Amino acid sequence: MKLSTTVTITFFTLLISALSATHQVLGQTTDTPLAASLLAAQQQYTRTFAVHPQLYNGPEYIDYAKRYKVQNGHQFFLSPDKQEGNIYYNDHAFTGLQLQYDIVLEQLMLQHSSSPLTFRLINENVRNFTIDGHRFVRLMADSTKSPLIQTGYYEVLVDSTVQLLAKRVKQMSEKIEQGVIEVEFLPADKLFIRKADGYYAISKKRSVTQLFADHGKEVQKYIQDHKLRFKKASREADIVQLTRYYAGLRAR
Repeated sequence: MKLSTTVTITFFTLLISALSATHQVLGQTTDTPLAASLLAAQQQYTRTFAVHPQLYNGPEYIDYAKRYKVQNGHQFFLSPDKQEGNIYYNDHAFTGLQLQYDIVLEQLMLQHSSSPLTFRLINENVRNFTIDGHRFVRLMADSTKSPLIQTGYYEVLVDSTVQLLAKRVKQMSEKIEQGVIEVEFLPADKLFIRKADGYYAISKKRSVTQLFADHGKEVQKYIQDHKLRFKKASREADIVQLTRYYAGLRAR
């Protein structure tokens, strides 16, 4: 069975490579029959590879929040609905998948392509994933050599001469109202900047400007010109904007 899967994947890989090479040589546009054949081959390859046994090998995910009659918020990243994404799992890249990310459990889930089951992917086998355009990487505490970074998933908000990371956190709490147990999910995200080989916790304007002090005048002018206020509602967006500007200064 394993040999058959390998042969199938190899066949489609060679087919796509051959079609791509021919397409480049002939210089044809995307509306040619050859381009259509290439697209069909790529789609077939994705469908074949998506059911690879190395992908669907985790335990089933059970939505624990459904046992509560009243829910305030949810445990997932962005939305409780499944969203399109890609993952690098078991040393293979998989695209066009239906994913969910449970922030409370820090668990990535995958909708099976041919059944209603949702699988929990094995965290240790996930290198990175993208969900609804948001890119996450898995960091290992030992490899970062920083007491601030715990092993887990971090969203990459800026990836340049400096790196801005978000640790998505939700705190789950229960309370009893009129004899009914309610559950609430409260966001408590944390931001970190990686500069050189160090990681720094970022929580407010001062912590950012101190870290960017080597370009202090430019940074302060940018904050004033763009009216960055670092208030709660816009703090993350302001930090992202300022970090991108600072990264550009360092790249000059």
